[in-house]
Amino acid sequence: MALVNAVIRFLVGALLGVAALPWCLDLLLDALRAHRHAPQDPWSVGIGAALGLAMVLIGRPNWFVHTLIHELCHAILCWILRVRVRSFHISDGEGGFVKHDEPDVVRGLFILIAPYTLPLLLAPALLARMWYHEPGHLRLVLSGLCAFLFITHLVGLWRNVATNFWGGEGDLAKVGRFLALVLIVGNLMLVCAWTLTTLWSR
Repeated sequence: MALVNAVIRFLVGALLGVAALPWCLDLLLDALRAHRHAPQDPWSVGIGAALGLAMVLIGRPNWFVHTLIHELCHAILCWILRVRVRSFHISDGEGGFVKHDEPDVVRGLFILIAPYTLPLLLAPALLARMWYHEPGHLRLVLSGLCAFLFITHLVGLWRNVATNFWGGEGDLAKVGRFLALVLIVGNLMLVCAWTLTTLWSR
């Protein structure tokens, strides 16, 4: 049965890779071609991105915050998909977990992959920046915040994948590594296109 499940997940990943990844890539390339000019708020975006890079290169990773965001993504998808959360635990450097009712296969897959595809902090900032597009101090702050959170989202995603890719009991092994990579890559292209469109549109 485990072999059958692995084959099915691989075939689903291959189907999504053929059907969805080219579409995601087209959206990203369209966003890149349409926004070759400077962003609307170049100084804010530059400062936000620089602060994000500085935090990554100089600061020690805050594993408590990283784990909190990771487990919150699982919990939020449980709530969205109406799967009851039984317990929620996080720690600094020792990981965390969300215990929930047993979902069906499809909902279980979305819950498992959530920390690798859900831009939990970036998405609200991008939505706020899309909503508040009039020139002014608030827009400058939101532009910088989006750039900062985009960098931290990329770093958090890298750490999530690096930490959980090879473990036999990790999220990505349960999803199926090939299927997980297809979902992560496709989602990352969409997030990049969304960020470009939001910060570079005039």
